[in-house]
Amino acid sequence: MGSLLFLMLAGVGLIFAPWVLTDETVQSIPTTVKVLISLFGALLVLATFAIFVFTRLYRKASANQAFVRTGQGGAKVILDGGALFIPVMHQIIPISLETMRLNVERRGPHALITKDNLRVDLSAEFYIKVQANTEDILQAARSLGGRSIDPGGVSELVQEKLISALRTVAATKDLVELHSKRDEFASAVQQIVTHDLSSNGLTLESVTISALDQTNSASLEENNVFDAQGLRKIAEITQRARVERNNIERSSEQEVVATNVETRKRVLDMERDEAEFEAEQRMQVANFRSGKDRETREYSIEQEEVVARREIAKRKAIELSDVERTLAVEASEKDKEIALVAKSRDFETAEIEKGQAVEVAKRSQEVAVAMKERERAAAEAEMLKAESERESANQEVKTVEVTAEARREAEKKLIAAKQTIEENRIREETEADVMAYMKVKEAEAERQAADMQYEAKLRLAEGDSQSAKKRAEGEQALKMVDVQVDSERVKVEQSRVEVERESLANKQEFEEAALNFELEKLRIDAERDVRVRSAEAMSQMLSKANMQIFGDPETMGKMSQNFMRAASVGIAADGFLDTLPGEAKQLLDSFLSEANQRFGKSETPNGSTEKTTTTKPSSKAKKNGTTPKPSTDDPVV
Repeated sequence: MGSLLFLMLAGVGLIFAPWVLTDETVQSIPTTVKVLISLFGALLVLATFAIFVFTRLYRKASANQAFVRTGQGGAKVILDGGALFIPVMHQIIPISLETMRLNVERRGPHALITKDNLRVDLSAEFYIKVQANTEDILQAARSLGGRSIDPGGVSELVQEKLISALRTVAATKDLVELHSKRDEFASAVQQIVTHDLSSNGLTLESVTISALDQTNSASLEENNVFDAQGLRKIAEITQRARVERNNIERSSEQEVVATNVETRKRVLDMERDEAEFEAEQRMQVANFRSGKDRETREYSIEQEEVVARREIAKRKAIELSDVERTLAVEASEKDKEIALVAKSRDFETAEIEKGQAVEVAKRSQEVAVAMKERERAAAEAEMLKAESERESANQEVKTVEVTAEARREAEKKLIAAKQTIEENRIREETEADVMAYMKVKEAEAERQAADMQYEAKLRLAEGDSQSAKKRAEGEQALKMVDVQVDSERVKVEQSRVEVERESLANKQEFEEAALNFELEKLRIDAERDVRVRSAEAMSQMLSKANMQIFGDPETMGKMSQNFMRAASVGIAADGFLDTLPGEAKQLLDSFLSEANQRFGKSETPNGSTEKTTTTKPSSKAKKNGTTPKPSTDDPVV
């Protein structure tokens, strides 16, 4: 603007300066030049004025705005361009292309009514704009006019349309459905509003439900039909929800307590399991160590036994070799003695034979000298031969005696040596057995000690385990007191009752067993006394009875057995009769009395009774061929 004003002033100066200035230089300028300068100044002024007018009357549309020019030439939409505006001839209506947010709030008495007759406080935002096309811009200019630039003006124009759309959609849905399906609610409102706004050249971009809540019941009117039904609905829902909430809260509290109890139980169980595991591990370690110690001791004892057996075997082998060597020496000495005896015997035999040969030679000479003495010589020769044979026999006998004596002496020495060796062997074996026995006993003692130590450690570990278990159970019981007092008290009472019941049952059972034992003992003693008395009575009866028994001793044994069996049967019958009821006893007594009357006695023709006895003939009667008369004084079996 300043440059245009400067150019205009310069043009005015060029027009008037050549004619106004009195300077000699200016005056010396030819008139034609002055006219040209004035014309240039006039042109400059005109051009500057034209530029000024054009810049003041030409309107351009911005990127977020369009306008409609009306008047001379008709309505023209200017979008992303410009147009010349002459105030006298034209009128411009600006149209905003920006997105406008229209807020709609319905609260209190003006709240929306839902399908279930509940009022809803709602805050919604509608985002609308004029699309950048000629038709929508022209339609917005015609329906909105100059209010299209102001969101408040647009909201004032379309407010009722938006509220109507909200009411229409809210009446088709419940409160819970509106809340849970806001997108569907907004889409339904958008479908209704889009058609209504299109006639105003507006386009609905989106609908946002920023707040949706039930209207406070204090602002509702009881005389209103919708509000009355809504209040009833609110009361039903709130009371039912209050009851459900109370149930849920109580259930949640129970679940929390149950969860805490279960968690505490698990913690206590885990602590108990940990204590049991540690105790079991300690017990296993103790068992392992005890087992290893016992194996080590057993191995050392076995090694000592092996070494002892080896030493005993070694000593036995040495002593046996000594004995064998001694026996060999003694045997060689005996062989030498026997050889000397045999040599002596051979020498004596040779001497005898030599003497015999001399004698034979002498006899031969004598025979040769005195043939007459042949018979005597022959007899003497026979005699000498006999003497020689006798002497040889004597020598052989002596040799045999000496040999036998030598052998006997050798055998005596051998027997003595063997006896000594055997005694030494027995003594050494005894000592070895004693040592081995001592070793075995020591090993057994050590093994027993190891076993006892193992048992002690095992008992200790079990005690630790049991104590740990009991400690864990005690801790668990102590920690569970707060939540399980009544339950544990009932369980303890039940356990005490069970224990007392079992104790009474066991006591009663033991008392009954003891009583039965005493009764059985008394019965056995009584039966023994009865058998003793029966045997004594039978012996007295047999000793005093005058009867003859035919048969062998086995017959007497069988009779005694039958008698004792009958006595035992009688005792059993007495016991059976004692156990019968009174009526049965009376019935049996009457039956036996009647049987005794019928079969026990037989009446004679004169009305007297006669006892029947059985007799057998004696051996004397058999020999004589007579049969003795039966006697009632001496029973015969």
